[in-house]
Amino acid sequence: MSRVASVVWLVALVLVPVRARAAEYTLEVADLIDVGFHYFVRGPVGHGEGELVLPELARALDERQMSRGVILYDRDLYPAGEGLAPAYGAVAVRPTAYSSSEEKGLWKSVRWEGKPGERVVWVVRPATQHWREVREVALSDRGGELRYYIPYGVTLWPRPSKAVAFPLSTLRSGEDGGAPVWDKYLSRAVDLSDGLAAVVGTGGLNGDWVYLLVEDPPEPWTFRAVIGWAYRGSGDRIQAGTGRGSILR
Repeated sequence: MSRVASVVWLVALVLVPVRARAAEYTLEVADLIDVGFHYFVRGPVGHGEGELVLPELARALDERQMSRGVILYDRDLYPAGEGLAPAYGAVAVRPTAYSSSEEKGLWKSVRWEGKPGERVVWVVRPATQHWREVREVALSDRGGELRYYIPYGVTLWPRPSKAVAFPLSTLRSGEDGGAPVWDKYLSRAVDLSDGLAAVVGTGGLNGDWVYLLVEDPPEPWTFRAVIGWAYRGSGDRIQAGTGRGSILR
């Protein structure tokens, strides 16, 4: 091979785009009733935009130092499939492993393979009629610390936040190839600088859903989210068997 040909070959080799390697990511989630969540909020919350770190909450979940009575076991993690993911500028993934709260501390977890820069959406929704309103969340930052957030409703001129709230009907409008939810609503409101954000779909008496948006980082990573749930209105009180009109005997 001539010297010129060798140089051309080396230049071509350098310029060939290298495909991003797939990495494995993990999302750990815990769902708590509001009383259990509040016990670990020990300090000023500021604006509820991540100012307060909750190390005791993470430790209690890791070490099973929490009453089972404050944990909600009916909320599973669902991946956004082909009919929904594109509306969020995301890709559909297939979980490679699930673990229940019995297997890994008090967390439920899911693992998947993805490529750096890809966005993935996981949906948490109640399977029963109890504890249906999301009041607060804790999300992990780049250092792995859990930080406290209040998911505020989004205004016409939003400031990007890691926890926001929209009507559930708005978030579900992207199902089955519907509205481009990310481009139309979320792109100006959601802050994904730490790779994780929570978008709460407020569903009234029908119950809230939580959309956990993850952007895959360059290296394998574990994201964490804790969701605090409260009663909402008379429907919850009746279903829970408290107050007048209880259907439970």
